[in-house]
Amino acid sequence: MQIERIDTFSGHRGPIYSLASGEQAHEFYSAGSDGWVVQWNLQKPDLGKVVAQINGSVYAMKQDDQGVLWVGQNFEGIHGIQLSNQERIFSIALGANSIFDILFNQNQVWVAHQDGLISVVDSVSKQIIKHIKASDKSVRTLRLLPQGRIAAAYSDGYIRIFNSKFELEYAWKAHEGSVFGIQYWEKEEVIISVGKDARIKKWKLSTIHSAQFLPESEVIAHMYSIHDLVFHPQKHLFASASMDKTIKIWDATDLTLLKVIDAARYGGHKNSVNKLIWTSFDDQLVSASDDKNISVWKIH
Repeated sequence: MQIERIDTFSGHRGPIYSLASGEQAHEFYSAGSDGWVVQWNLQKPDLGKVVAQINGSVYAMKQDDQGVLWVGQNFEGIHGIQLSNQERIFSIALGANSIFDILFNQNQVWVAHQDGLISVVDSVSKQIIKHIKASDKSVRTLRLLPQGRIAAAYSDGYIRIFNSKFELEYAWKAHEGSVFGIQYWEKEEVIISVGKDARIKKWKLSTIHSAQFLPESEVIAHMYSIHDLVFHPQKHLFASASMDKTIKIWDATDLTLLKVIDAARYGGHKNSVNKLIWTSFDDQLVSASDDKNISVWKIH
């Protein structure tokens, strides 16, 4: 496996907390503590375009199929930015809490809050359908599972699964401290999770009914908290991003470590790595960091 740093994008005035894929494979968006929402084009490196300026930090954003970027603000709720003209076309008041993730589920938008609340919003009317409260600790990540189920990762160390009727079906203690990232791997019907305890764990959903639900496998993966993980678009690989300033590439089948991307060997980040996108544009991996930079990696 070869690692090549394609480019580093700069321009943000503070740490970058959020990345979102664009409508085209070569487009993506970044945001962070400076409130700038910046559009990037992998075909034209380092030509960032500010499409919105939000008052406060941005931890979550997601583009819908109507060309609208849903941006979570840290004390006002959700803002909708029409990307074609950069106009703010709606705002949804959701209380004075940070928003950590946004998930589209058919005609619903699930929003993860700092205080353990999940708000479900109608994507058309922008009205709140349901509030779900299963913990007092932050909801960090949301992921869609088969049969309309939603997996939610919490800062109390639990992963909770809700059905399409908003009912809590399963809950288990997955990590010591916050669960910062989860992904569902359809091929093996497993959830892979990462957290503050620096571990990666694989959970087989077919055994979730057992009285003592244990991970199928796990590894101590980083020195400090793992903030995110993303899968390769086609291959059985995923990348993890950590507070220890590194990105690591893993074989998803057996959690074998394949490569470490750091500052010493590859000119990686100098501070905590917070977010990743593995794009389908030439398999390029995008990483965002507290060092105010975005790096683009070719892994082949």
